[in-house]
Amino acid sequence: MSHTDETHQLRQMVRDVHFYAPQPSQNVTRCVNEEHACGVLKEVRFAVLVDFDGTMVDIDTTVYLLENFADKNWRLIDEQLEKGEVTFEESLERESAMLRLPEKAMLDALDPVTHFRHNSDRLIEYCTGERLPLVVVSGGFDFCIRHFLGQKGWLNSVQIVAPRPRSTENGFILSFPKRFDSDSTSFKDDLVRRYRKEGKRVAYVGDGFGDYPAARIADLPFAIRGSRLASLCKSGGVPCREIADFQEVVEAIRESAG
Repeated sequence: MSHTDETHQLRQMVRDVHFYAPQPSQNVTRCVNEEHACGVLKEVRFAVLVDFDGTMVDIDTTVYLLENFADKNWRLIDEQLEKGEVTFEESLERESAMLRLPEKAMLDALDPVTHFRHNSDRLIEYCTGERLPLVVVSGGFDFCIRHFLGQKGWLNSVQIVAPRPRSTENGFILSFPKRFDSDSTSFKDDLVRRYRKEGKRVAYVGDGFGDYPAARIADLPFAIRGSRLASLCKSGGVPCREIADFQEVVEAIRESAG
C-alpha cells in the first residue's frame, strides 16, 4: 500500500470516530509529507500519544465517577479485565452503563478534584513548536476530556481519540474508534500501529492496565511512576521510563530525536 493510501486511511479514521483535529494538525500533516523541507526532526518524526485519566490529569475521572455514583461492584469489571475475561473495550462499555447522571452533574463533581500533571503545558508547547502530533488517546468520556482541555485553552493544540458516549436511561452507550489492524487489542495500540505504519516513531505515556498493549509496542514508552502500567512493564520486560511530570517526556523525546 502506498504512503498516500495509508494517509487516506488514517484520515478516514478521523472521520469515522471522535478525533478532535484542530487546524495546527493540518500543518503537521504537511510537514510530515515534506519532512526534509521542514528541517524538523529530520531523521524520523515522532507522534506523541498520551492517556488522559491518571496520566495527563492526576486522577482517573471515570473511576472517581464510578466510586461516587455507581454500584460498588463496578470493580469486579476491572478484575475481569485483568483476568482476561473481558476486553478493555468491553470493560469500558459495562462501566459506562453503570453511570446514570447528566453530563453537567459529572463535570460539576469532577471540577474541584481534577488537575493537570505538572508540565503538561511544556509538553504541549514542545509538540506544537516541533510540529509533532500530540494525541490524547483515552478510554474516558470525551466530553470530560474536552471540558478540561478547554479550560486551559488547549483544544487547538491536541487531537483527541476516545469513545463517543451517548446518554440513555440505562446509562451511557459507547461507540469506539474503528480499528485498522487485526492484531490490535484496542483502539489504543491500534493507533500506535497506525502511526508506526506511517513511518513515525511513537512515544506513548500511560498509567493503567489498558495502556500496556500500546506501551509494549511503542518506540518510546513512558509510565507514570508507581502506576499499574509501570508494574506491568517491569514484569513484562518492557523498557519504559517512569516519569512524574511531562518535562521528563520532553527531554527524553528531544534526546532520542538527536
